Amino acid sequence: MADVMNVTGNFTNGSENFYDKLNTQSAGWVAIVICSICFGTNLIPVKKFKMGDGMAFQWLMCTGILFVGVVVQLAIGSAYRIPKFHPLAMLGGALWATGNSMTVVIIEAIGLALGILIWSIANMLMGFFSSRFGFGILIPKEPKNPTLNYIGVAIAVVSISLYAFIKPNTSEEKTEDNKEEDLEDCKKEEKSASLLKFANFSISQLPVRMKKFVGFFLAIIAGFFYGTNFMPVIYVQQQPGNSQAGLDYVFAHFLGIWLTSTIIFVIYALVKKNTPWLPSNQAILPSLLSGILWAIAQSSWFVANAALGEPVTFPVVATCPAVIATVISVVVFKEITASYHYGKKNYIILGCAICVTFVGIIINALSMIDFS
Repeated sequence: MADVMNVTGNFTNGSENFYDKLNTQSAGWVAIVICSICFGTNLIPVKKFKMGDGMAFQWLMCTGILFVGVVVQLAIGSAYRIPKFHPLAMLGGALWATGNSMTVVIIEAIGLALGILIWSIANMLMGFFSSRFGFGILIPKEPKNPTLNYIGVAIAVVSISLYAFIKPNTSEEKTEDNKEEDLEDCKKEEKSASLLKFANFSISQLPVRMKKFVGFFLAIIAGFFYGTNFMPVIYVQQQPGNSQAGLDYVFAHFLGIWLTSTIIFVIYALVKKNTPWLPSNQAILPSLLSGILWAIAQSSWFVANAALGEPVTFPVVATCPAVIATVISVVVFKEITASYHYGKKNYIILGCAICVTFVGIIINALSMIDFS
């Protein structure tokens, strides 16, 4: 009996030591770096594939997310302790999955760089309001310097308007493979047109101004859902006796994501009368990889939240990936260029927008310091 108690005690102490190490500031900032890189690159694997209306893609992506959730749960349960399952944490996953179902349409409307930039900033604003005021649900977290915090939020709003003036490329040269893929997609759409009239509809068919408006609007809505996806977990953590370790909620959160995306896809398939738009076979593994990268980032964000707190992590994590995605879009995909019509204006505005974004990040981080 004594041996059993000793083993159990060592098991518990090991678990506590593990979480103590994760809750240090150094671990929190390492988690933020991992988070920013993975969030900024998670859509790159599927960039070259035509994803149609995005419903199949979001389900495949969420399947990759669930895979990481299972791995995290098994790893923690095997090495330390079995985390308690909180069904309410699944609600946060449901919120995120709803926003995620809009991403492909957003990217098609305004491009990868602008899409990520806008929903990242909207995400930051919602994260700020939910943690700062609590919405009557959470215990409000007031920063040590509220004035700097408000200034940082105002700067984020200014940066959104700057991004709106960037003119992304609206067309790209297609390879022969892409042309063949487009022809196959057209045949699929023609086949389903007799079953459902709007099966042929694509956001690209809208006028340029309307397409841009829809893209910006959906990006802001997606950012709203992204910015509130931590609220259920934070609520659970604020209840007496519950774990403060972010990784304990990863599996429930990811399960909520997968279940919601599955429900969305089933409803979509029913509306399409069992003729859903499916991507090519070559896009399946990249879609799963996209989900795995996102899940690694989100798991790291849970760690960063526990170590540094949401008022610090939200401004950084919600904005830095946007800069990474923009640089990749400029260098690799040539999505934002100095075009004939706009000259170098695109680069100038983009440079200013990135600088303003970083200023906002720094000011929000400084708001946690008491200068009095």
